[in-house]
Amino acid sequence: MKRRSLGLLLATLLLIVLCMTAACRRQEPPPPSPEEIVAGASARLAETAGFHFVIEHSGAPVVLDPDGVLAFRRAEGDFVAPDRARATARIAAPGLVTDVDVISVAERQWQTNPLTGNWEELPPNWGFNPAVLFDNQVGLPAILVNDLSALTLTGLEQLEGGPEAELYAISGRATGERLSQMSGGLIGPEPVNAQLWIAPETFEVVRVVVTEAAAATEEPSVWQVDFSAFDQAVEIAPPATE
Repeated sequence: MKRRSLGLLLATLLLIVLCMTAACRRQEPPPPSPEEIVAGASARLAETAGFHFVIEHSGAPVVLDPDGVLAFRRAEGDFVAPDRARATARIAAPGLVTDVDVISVAERQWQTNPLTGNWEELPPNWGFNPAVLFDNQVGLPAILVNDLSALTLTGLEQLEGGPEAELYAISGRATGERLSQMSGGLIGPEPVNAQLWIAPETFEVVRVVVTEAAAATEEPSVWQVDFSAFDQAVEIAPPATE
């Protein structure tokens, strides 16, 4: 009986070791495809109540006004679904770099005058309207699912200055027509290179970088948009104007 019990014990231990070895060899499930990740990011943007954003531009100048005087540098602010945004935008003119406040409600825009600080409603052909940038029909959510191609998941990366968690890093190409419509002509209409960093579990977009091809005499135009504070809902109302 003792020998039989000892044999049974050894057999049980061997079975446990074999099971543990098989478990160690079991591979983790593969990550979603880049198309699935981007579709998840688009849905997350479309369903959120709002978020904080920072837009940085570098390279060849892009102008905001029909006269070609005011160049866009950066903007930081908040978006509230479905069509409201407020931001502080940095603009440059000959001999001047200043910050102005911008409020967008649907297609209407207001901006503080750089000289007086008073709120003024802007004409509809001015380029920077942050509410339109994130519109579900013509903004970033639509671009993610309709205009990207040649998507490649390059792996998991941690952004410098970003969250500590690793993010899906995806690269691809984007057609420029919708980008041009969304940005009031500041980006596109030629195809651009796109890079995205997306949180694995929530599919929240953390960063988007768009790079336009350079003209023969200019630097590439690079746009970087950082997102944070998803589902943040702040109050945004039209300003009081004189």
